[in-house]
Amino acid sequence: MAGAVGAAMNEVSNGTAMPQAARLQEARVKNGAKQTSSSHERYGSDAKEVIKSVAPVFPLEVFPEALQVMMRTADERLNCGIAFTGCSILFAAASAIGNSCVVQMNLDWLEGVTLWLVLVGHPGTGKGHALKRVLKEIELQDASRYTVWVEEMKRYKRALVQFNRDKKKELVSEADEPELPVLQKTILSDVTPEKMGRVHADNLRGICLHVDELAGWLQTFNRYNAGNAQKSYNTAWSRSALIIDRVAAGSIRIEVPCIMVGGTIQPKILPELMAESRGDDGFTHRLLFCFPDAEAKPWNREDYGKSIFSCWDDVMRTLLALPYEVGDVVLPQVLKFRPDAKGLLHDWQEILTKEANLCRSGYTKGVYAKIGQYAIRLSLIMQMVRYACREGSKEEISIESVHSAIKLAEYFKASHLQIYEEMDSRSPLDDLPEDKLNLYQALPEQFKKLDGLAIATTMRMAKRTFDRFVRNKELFRKKQWGEYEKQL
Repeated sequence: MAGAVGAAMNEVSNGTAMPQAARLQEARVKNGAKQTSSSHERYGSDAKEVIKSVAPVFPLEVFPEALQVMMRTADERLNCGIAFTGCSILFAAASAIGNSCVVQMNLDWLEGVTLWLVLVGHPGTGKGHALKRVLKEIELQDASRYTVWVEEMKRYKRALVQFNRDKKKELVSEADEPELPVLQKTILSDVTPEKMGRVHADNLRGICLHVDELAGWLQTFNRYNAGNAQKSYNTAWSRSALIIDRVAAGSIRIEVPCIMVGGTIQPKILPELMAESRGDDGFTHRLLFCFPDAEAKPWNREDYGKSIFSCWDDVMRTLLALPYEVGDVVLPQVLKFRPDAKGLLHDWQEILTKEANLCRSGYTKGVYAKIGQYAIRLSLIMQMVRYACREGSKEEISIESVHSAIKLAEYFKASHLQIYEEMDSRSPLDDLPEDKLNLYQALPEQFKKLDGLAIATTMRMAKRTFDRFVRNKELFRKKQWGEYEKQL
């Protein structure tokens, strides 16, 4: 028995008993390297040249040079991570553009910029820092609007008091009642679907649901009818008319919704996000994942005199200045693809479709379908970013923007499929606390209960805890009295 215990403990101490989470991480990195090395062999013609370099490594080169420099500097000085920063930039740009611009695929098909972004990382990897910083200009706009609204509310309350006095004296009619000021804002955090609809109705350009921890977003689904909540979000993502009838103040109808969703999540919460029920209606197919191989880093000791993100603030101010509402008239800018750009996009989409048709998984087919649609949206976002950086127009979409969109679409496709494969290969071991995981790895494939208890004792686990542990039928099978076999 002592020999068995010693051998098991040696296995734990020398690292050969790798925890399941670590094995998954290692497999993810190896799979990513394999895809990177082989991706250029899967494409022909011009599309081959566009995609040959990246997935699943974030394609930094898709951005204008000034933004590339900014992203590298943010990574070096603030530990933001290039992938996290790049994806955050896309999200912030889309939130600033909103419904001000659309792209025309044909006379019956207009696409906007709606995207849902999930930044995945362990604590301390900087996944949320860049997202919060690149949204600063929208935060400032919301703060300015709030200040104005507060003053308008003060005037409104004074006017309402006077109106009620005059009404009693029959000096005014109902038509003279002062109008309640409306607070227009873009960024929301924890709101109900009904409240979200009300805020969006007051800001038809679009809203941005920025959730620091997306687990909180999922909890709002649990507080209300989860099926209806997912349906409402799916409708908004598809830019179909959003109708909410559960509002006390009356029904809300938004003809062209534009709702961004973005935030962070820890890997251990992914199973809740990727629950099977969320994929049944295509909800999770719509998510863009960013899950780089990031580690926590020490703070940078160097100081600097100018904000690293100042050039991005200029870009955001330009995008926020894009006109949308002129009085009561809504006038979105309609862009078209240049012929060569549209040709490249169609060539790539044909390849994407062939790949999707070879997939057996219905879930994977759903991801491919949404990635194709995202490529159109990313083309529009990248064109407007190029415009804001004075490297392109806001009249039509260039082939350079389509190049960038395809690379980004390939990156997000690879990231999503890797996470799906990981979730599909999850083990009950992933949910074990560290002490029980270490014990499980230390136990032989087959063991007598007394031998197992001896190992548990050396690892300072109480007998009662061990007795409950070995009764877990997902982990152990009882062969006969006093003898067990590991299931995993």
